[in-house]
Amino acid sequence: MLSPRLRLLLGLSACLRTLFLALREQEDFQQALKDDARLAKSPAELYRLGEHVNQRMIDVAVGVYGCSEKEAAASLQQKIMLPVRKPMKGFAMVVAYQYIKRTVSHFNSAITNCTVSTWLKRMNALKDIGAWSTGNRRTLNLSAPEALDQLRGDAFIKDACGRIAMLDSLVAVISEFGGTDEMVCWTGANRSSRVIRCIFALVAWVSFRVRFSTMGTVCRETVACGDDKRTNVVQRGDRPEGLLGGVCAAVDIHE
Repeated sequence: MLSPRLRLLLGLSACLRTLFLALREQEDFQQALKDDARLAKSPAELYRLGEHVNQRMIDVAVGVYGCSEKEAAASLQQKIMLPVRKPMKGFAMVVAYQYIKRTVSHFNSAITNCTVSTWLKRMNALKDIGAWSTGNRRTLNLSAPEALDQLRGDAFIKDACGRIAMLDSLVAVISEFGGTDEMVCWTGANRSSRVIRCIFALVAWVSFRVRFSTMGTVCRETVACGDDKRTNVVQRGDRPEGLLGGVCAAVDIHE
C-alpha cells in the first residue's frame, strides 16, 4: 500500500510531466510552423488548411510523446492543468488541443506585427507619413487620408517608396522564421545589391497583411466628404493584381 503522501507526490509528478510535455509540444509546434514557412515550395505549404494544421500538430505530438498518431490524438483531446490569463491569471483545466492550437494565431499575429511595423517605419522614414502616438507604448499609425493614398493604385507596393518598404518587410518576415541565410544575399560591387529569392506566395503572404492593415485604418476612421461626413469603405475583396496570381513560381527580387 502506498502512503497518502507518496500517492500525492506521484500525482503531482504526473501533472508536472504532463504540463512539461504540453508546453514542450507548444514550443515545438511553433518551431514547426516557422520551419514550414521557411521550407515552403508551393502556396499549399504556406497557406495551410485546418486539417493540415491539425495533422502537423499530431506529427509534433508524436515526436514529443513518443507514441503512435492515434495515441497522440487522444492525448491532445485530454483536459490538463495549463496556465491561463482569463478570467484571471493562474491555472485551469484546458483541452490540450485548444491550448496548443493557439500557437497558430500567435504565429500569424507575430508575422503581421513584423510586416506592418517594418513597412510603416520605412514609409515614415521615406515619405514622412504616419504619426507616433503618445504614452508609454508608442505606436506609429497612418491617418485615413494617408491610408487611402497608399491604397490608390496599390501604391503601397507599386510606387518607389512602397516597393522599398515592402522589400524591407519581406526581409524582416524571412528573418522572423529564420530563412535569411537561405533566401537573402548581397551581390555586386561592395555587396551593395540585395537579392531576395522566394516563392511568389511569400510575397503575397506579406503584402496582403499590409493591405488589410491599411484598409482597416480607412474603415475605422471617418473621412470628410463634401459637407457631410461619411465612412469611406474599401471593398475587402479587392486584391492587388499580380500579387496573388501565379503564386506557385519562385522569384528573385533585385534591388
